[in-house]
Amino acid sequence: MRTPASPLGRRTVLTGLGAGLATLGLSACGPRDTPREQSTTDTKAVTHPYGEADVPRSPRRVIALDPGQAMQVALEHGIPLVASATLDAEPPVPGYLPGGKREFEHLGFGQVDVERLAGFDADLVVGNTASLQDNYDAVAGLASTVAYANTRDAVEWHESALTVAGIYGVREAQQRKLDEYRDRAERFKNDNAELLADKKVALLRFTTDELRIVTDSIIFPSRILTDAGVRRTESSAPEQAEDTYTSLSPEQVSRLADADVLIHFSGGGAFEGGQVSSTFRRYTEGELWRRLPAVRAGKVFEVPRVSWWDGASASAAGALLDDLERLVPRFA
Repeated sequence: MRTPASPLGRRTVLTGLGAGLATLGLSACGPRDTPREQSTTDTKAVTHPYGEADVPRSPRRVIALDPGQAMQVALEHGIPLVASATLDAEPPVPGYLPGGKREFEHLGFGQVDVERLAGFDADLVVGNTASLQDNYDAVAGLASTVAYANTRDAVEWHESALTVAGIYGVREAQQRKLDEYRDRAERFKNDNAELLADKKVALLRFTTDELRIVTDSIIFPSRILTDAGVRRTESSAPEQAEDTYTSLSPEQVSRLADADVLIHFSGGGAFEGGQVSSTFRRYTEGELWRRLPAVRAGKVFEVPRVSWWDGASASAAGALLDDLERLVPRFA
């Protein structure tokens, strides 16, 4: 982790921050930071992985530097985005987001052009640690800038969502969305307990060059499967606690023989669709794949990677539950 950056430009260093939330990147904002219009002062102090910032309580022009929580939480709560990173997908803004059709400048995937950002006259910039690790000082010279930790930094997706919501001033509203999701997941788990108790599932991702088992770990879709009561295979266990995937060569496909059901998606991040399609054919046209019990039983299901891999919000979690409601009856 980088040490906090020195003050620069419009950023003001403040002290007295709530230590209890420091590891998640937020100061103690207090019970009145939701809804935003109730704020009695213009700014609030925020500490985060790369420094400290004086952040507007009611931002008017916001830039999101990643299409994860920064964009998704903003769209869920009507935050005034003027520009945002978007997915390398079609559509670039997921359809499960309630504000996905709002107009804002699309910045593309994995690109931070400081000169371009300067033209938006933003009063708040939010991005995950990866998006800001090489250019935090330069971006912070343009506007109040806050970095937040996510699963890359071993932080749970819902904690990152709450952190970002706190930056935007809608933490309480985000907590309500998460509570609604958890209630729905618990109902699903109870309603399908008998069927799910008898099935073990492996979640697979085909990348540009290999097949990966998405492990039973901190990664977003794994947490949703756990919340929904879906049991994972022994082959889905991480070799090290922090591992989010296990790579399989075509000769190792038989490791998936412990799965009653295979759920898979292709790509994620920089998609490179043609190469992913080639990888998929290389694995699934082989004899070892055809011999797998789940394949022979017809229990192989494809799911959309935009929600299952690129999801980072309560809305995305709800989309995964939609898919599971459709698929789980077919596990039998």
